[in-house]
Amino acid sequence: MNRLIIFFLLISFGVFGQSENQNSEYFKMTETDSLYYVAIEKYIVEIDSFYNKYSNRKQPKKIFIEYQDYLMKIPNSINGYEIKKIGLGNRKKVFRKNRNKLRYVKIFPLSISEGQFDITLIPYFAELKRGKHLHLSLSDWTKVLFEFKNERLTYEKTENGGI
Repeated sequence: MNRLIIFFLLISFGVFGQSENQNSEYFKMTETDSLYYVAIEKYIVEIDSFYNKYSNRKQPKKIFIEYQDYLMKIPNSINGYEIKKIGLGNRKKVFRKNRNKLRYVKIFPLSISEGQFDITLIPYFAELKRGKHLHLSLSDWTKVLFEFKNERLTYEKTENGGI
């Protein structure tokens, strides 16, 4: 009986270990995923420089992003900032934990316009009212531009604008 239990345990460890390796391969970043990572890094540089220049308040080291499938492989922290993905499943809880107000960043898909590749990040001042209604106030935007060089997309520059 003990041998049978040990046998099943060894088989189950082998199966789980194998699926864990397969999962780790699945969650490795692709070249496109790394572009979103770079875009968030550049956005962090922009908000750090803005808050260092214009604000005396300490900048929270948390970025709340709207969850999209193309952002699935973004890690939970980048350059000392916690990255919190907000979807319909956790939206109410995250907002409640932050007094129903936070900076909510939408990251748009990689796009191309006039031969220029870009990822746009738009932070909104967001408020969740009555647990259902999300009110967004636009403030500014950051566009991270990439150029196609040596058969790869590489970071070129960052542009900012606001209302």
